[in-house]
Amino acid sequence: MLRRIDIKIADNWEEPLLGLAESLGLMSFSSPCLIPLASGGEEEIAFSGETVVSILFSTVEQDAPGINRKIRSWLRREKLKDVKLAVVDYPDQQDWMEGFRQYFQPIRTGRGILVCPPWSVPDSASGFSPDEPAMIRILIDPGMAFGTGTHETTRLCLQLLEDLPLEKGRFLDLGAGSGILAFYIAKRGASAVVAVEKEGPAVENLRKNAALNDISEGFEIICGDLADFNPPFSANGLVANLTSPILLENMSRFVGWIGKKGWAVFSGVNSTNAPSVREAFSMSGFELKKELVDGEWHGFLAQKKKSPEP
Repeated sequence: MLRRIDIKIADNWEEPLLGLAESLGLMSFSSPCLIPLASGGEEEIAFSGETVVSILFSTVEQDAPGINRKIRSWLRREKLKDVKLAVVDYPDQQDWMEGFRQYFQPIRTGRGILVCPPWSVPDSASGFSPDEPAMIRILIDPGMAFGTGTHETTRLCLQLLEDLPLEKGRFLDLGAGSGILAFYIAKRGASAVVAVEKEGPAVENLRKNAALNDISEGFEIICGDLADFNPPFSANGLVANLTSPILLENMSRFVGWIGKKGWAVFSGVNSTNAPSVREAFSMSGFELKKELVDGEWHGFLAQKKKSPEP
């Protein structure tokens, strides 16, 4: 039986709680709490400042009571003992994502990006005008993966990518999740995109989303851990929407995966960890070019430093 524990917390606790799940070897994802508004179009939802973090595990294959104790112990230690846990069990492979479809509605990101689920594709009467020439529409069925366009870190990455030259370039998406960032790069005319994701179920979902967006040529999906990954080419750029510890651990490797004048877009970093990430740029061979902030979350555009003249 699959069990999902939902924990509703303030946005600034999202990354630490996702980090706890990762340390316990558990699958997790987050869904921002949305507030419906009266007006239409891109203003039809607002973000409440709270997030539901969902932790998933098997009650048959894993120690469910032990997992529950560790989560509650962590909440007490962080002085979050009043936070409520909602537990839902899904027997016989029931669609556990069904209840979360209400949280994922079409949303405009940046100047001309529309992200929408396949069950809610807007028409021209909705206020989104998806047929505008400048509009890039990305279909995402989130499954167990991370990246629906509603999360601050995904939006930050898309906003930074929007201003970068992507046509005919070769790029890496590290920790691709649902594939939204890799799909955007591909739809902008990249000649080659490699999407790397370590979670098997997320990779299956990524392949499904690639088909939904009719993306195949020049697009490669790799299921594997970042620690074992070696890129098939020197990239023009990369995007990594990962947790701060993973970014810090791999920063020196990232700079070696891009060519001269190459760039990298990073997010998954909250305000607490942002100073450490900024410091890691200069120490590893990156130069910070741009930083965006959305609530507690930071997005960075960094460029590879020029090699010193011999």
